[in-house]
Amino acid sequence: MKREDLLKEMKESIGIQDPIVFFGKMIDVFTLMFDKIDSLEKDLKQAKLQSALAIQWEPKLAADMIAKQIEILRQDKDTYFNEISFLKEAYAAGIVTQSYKEFVEFWDNVLGYHPFLDYKWMIIVKRNNI
Repeated sequence: MKREDLLKEMKESIGIQDPIVFFGKMIDVFTLMFDKIDSLEKDLKQAKLQSALAIQWEPKLAADMIAKQIEILRQDKDTYFNEISFLKEAYAAGIVTQSYKEFVEFWDNVLGYHPFLDYKWMIIVKRNNI
Protein backbone atom coordinates (compact mmCIF):
# COMPACT_ATOMS: atom_id res chain seq x y z
CA MET A 1 0.00 0.00 0.00
CA LYS A 2 1.22 3.51 -0.72
CA ARG A 3 2.25 5.71 2.15
CA GLU A 4 -0.20 8.47 1.25
CA ASP A 5 -3.16 6.07 1.08
CA LEU A 6 -2.24 4.48 4.37
CA LEU A 7 -1.95 7.82 6.16
CA LYS A 8 -5.26 8.96 4.67
CA GLU A 9 -6.97 5.79 5.92
CA MET A 10 -5.47 6.34 9.36
CA LYS A 11 -6.81 9.90 9.52
CA GLU A 12 -10.22 8.77 8.34
CA SER A 13 -10.40 6.05 10.99
CA ILE A 14 -9.94 8.45 13.93
CA GLY A 15 -13.19 8.83 15.86
CA ILE A 16 -15.18 6.81 13.32
CA GLN A 17 -13.81 3.28 13.52
CA ASP A 18 -12.66 1.07 16.33
CA PRO A 19 -9.19 2.12 17.65
CA ILE A 20 -7.86 -1.30 16.71
CA VAL A 21 -8.21 -0.29 13.04
CA PHE A 22 -6.03 2.79 13.61
CA PHE A 23 -3.38 0.80 15.44
CA GLY A 24 -3.44 -1.89 12.74
CA LYS A 25 -2.72 0.85 10.20
CA MET A 26 0.02 2.19 12.49
CA ILE A 27 1.73 -1.19 12.34
CA ASP A 28 1.59 -0.97 8.55
CA VAL A 29 3.20 2.49 8.74
CA PHE A 30 5.99 1.14 10.93
CA THR A 31 6.52 -1.73 8.50
CA LEU A 32 6.88 0.73 5.61
CA MET A 33 9.21 2.90 7.67
CA PHE A 34 11.43 -0.01 8.71
CA ASP A 35 11.59 -1.28 5.13
CA LYS A 36 12.70 2.18 4.01
CA ILE A 37 15.33 2.34 6.76
CA ASP A 38 16.68 -1.08 5.71
CA SER A 39 16.86 0.11 2.10
CA LEU A 40 18.67 3.31 3.10
CA GLU A 41 21.17 1.38 5.23
CA LYS A 42 21.91 -0.89 2.28
CA ASP A 43 22.36 2.14 0.00
CA LEU A 44 24.66 3.76 2.56
CA LYS A 45 26.80 0.64 2.78
CA GLN A 46 27.09 0.57 -1.03
CA ALA A 47 27.99 4.28 -1.12
CA LYS A 48 30.71 3.73 1.48
CA LEU A 49 32.15 0.91 -0.60
CA GLN A 50 32.12 2.97 -3.76
CA SER A 51 33.67 5.99 -2.08
CA ALA A 52 36.42 3.80 -0.61
CA LEU A 53 37.22 2.47 -4.07
CA ALA A 54 37.16 5.96 -5.52
CA ILE A 55 39.76 7.15 -3.01
CA GLN A 56 42.14 4.21 -3.31
CA TRP A 57 41.72 1.06 -5.36
CA GLU A 58 41.33 -1.99 -3.16
CA PRO A 59 41.40 -5.40 -4.94
CA LYS A 60 39.77 -7.18 -1.99
CA LEU A 61 36.69 -4.93 -2.19
CA ALA A 62 36.45 -5.56 -5.93
CA ALA A 63 36.69 -9.32 -5.30
CA ASP A 64 33.91 -8.98 -2.72
CA MET A 65 31.77 -7.18 -5.31
CA ILE A 66 32.26 -10.09 -7.70
CA ALA A 67 31.35 -12.62 -4.98
CA LYS A 68 28.19 -10.68 -4.08
CA GLN A 69 27.20 -10.39 -7.73
CA ILE A 70 27.59 -14.15 -8.14
CA GLU A 71 25.21 -14.68 -5.21
CA ILE A 72 22.68 -12.28 -6.72
CA LEU A 73 22.83 -13.94 -10.13
CA ARG A 74 22.49 -17.42 -8.61
CA GLN A 75 18.87 -16.56 -7.82
CA ASP A 76 18.23 -16.99 -11.56
CA LYS A 77 21.13 -19.25 -12.52
CA ASP A 78 19.44 -20.61 -15.64
CA THR A 79 19.33 -17.13 -17.17
CA TYR A 80 22.75 -15.99 -15.95
CA PHE A 81 24.76 -19.22 -16.28
CA ASN A 82 27.43 -17.69 -18.56
CA GLU A 83 27.78 -14.54 -16.47
CA ILE A 84 28.18 -16.60 -13.30
CA SER A 85 30.87 -18.71 -14.99
CA PHE A 86 32.83 -15.62 -16.10
CA LEU A 87 32.54 -14.05 -12.66
CA LYS A 88 33.68 -17.26 -10.93
CA GLU A 89 36.72 -17.51 -13.19
CA ALA A 90 37.61 -13.88 -12.53
CA TYR A 91 37.16 -14.31 -8.79
CA ALA A 92 39.37 -17.42 -8.73
CA ALA A 93 42.09 -15.83 -10.86
CA GLY A 94 42.02 -12.49 -9.06
CA ILE A 95 43.42 -10.78 -12.14
CA VAL A 96 40.62 -8.37 -13.07
CA THR A 97 40.46 -6.98 -9.55
CA GLN A 98 43.99 -5.60 -9.54
CA SER A 99 43.24 -2.32 -11.30
CA TYR A 100 40.22 -0.07 -11.57
CA LYS A 101 40.36 0.05 -15.37
CA GLU A 102 40.54 -3.72 -15.81
CA PHE A 103 37.79 -4.30 -13.29
CA VAL A 104 35.39 -1.79 -14.88
CA GLU A 105 36.05 -3.14 -18.38
CA PHE A 106 35.54 -6.73 -17.24
CA TRP A 107 32.33 -5.93 -15.34
CA ASP A 108 30.93 -3.95 -18.27
CA ASN A 109 31.78 -6.73 -20.75
CA VAL A 110 30.23 -9.46 -18.63
CA LEU A 111 27.21 -7.70 -17.11
CA GLY A 112 26.68 -4.79 -19.49
CA TYR A 113 26.84 -1.90 -17.05
CA HIS A 114 29.38 0.06 -15.02
CA PRO A 115 30.05 -1.63 -11.66
CA PHE A 116 29.64 1.56 -9.67
CA LEU A 117 26.27 2.50 -11.09
CA ASP A 118 23.14 1.20 -9.47
CA TYR A 119 21.80 -1.83 -11.35
CA LYS A 120 18.19 -0.60 -10.98
CA TRP A 121 19.18 2.62 -12.74
CA MET A 122 20.81 0.65 -15.55
CA ILE A 123 17.60 -1.33 -16.14
CA ILE A 124 15.72 1.96 -16.62
CA VAL A 125 18.41 3.26 -18.97
CA LYS A 126 18.37 0.09 -21.07
CA ARG A 127 14.57 -0.06 -21.24
CA ASN A 128 14.30 3.54 -22.38
CA ASN A 129 17.37 3.38 -24.68
CA ILE A 130 18.89 6.40 -22.97
